[in-house]
Amino acid sequence: MAGIRGNKSSQQSTSSDDNGIMAAVTQQMQATWEKKRKENEAKFLTLAKAELDRVSDEKADEFIEVTEKMDSIYARFLMDYASISDDIRRIMVALLDEHSSLLELARRKRKTIDEANRQREKGQVQGLAMTKKAVEDCNRLICSLDPSA
Repeated sequence: MAGIRGNKSSQQSTSSDDNGIMAAVTQQMQATWEKKRKENEAKFLTLAKAELDRVSDEKADEFIEVTEKMDSIYARFLMDYASISDDIRRIMVALLDEHSSLLELARRKRKTIDEANRQREKGQVQGLAMTKKAVEDCNRLICSLDPSA
């Protein structure tokens, strides 16, 4: 029995050593996996940061380009607006000048018409006076020729 006990004891010791070795190997494997995982994460983060920086730079350039185009379009709009405003002002000034000259022409025409009306009226009064005198002269002549009338 002592031989059997010595065998059991040796088996337990071997089993214990095997468990220790297995635990050490497992721990070493876990450490290696953890190290690889961290290296892969670091590599992924580096690549992701590089890609993010590249995309960010592209979009920043695109934003600057679009902003410059908007500024250019707005500047062209302002120039066109100013030009159109100048044209409108020039047309309004021309209309005002034309209106003023038409008013002056209307005043002169009115003055001419008023003077022509006065002359016509004066001529009509003279014509009526001459007609009246002619009728009176005619009546006197008739009365001088026919005293009974």
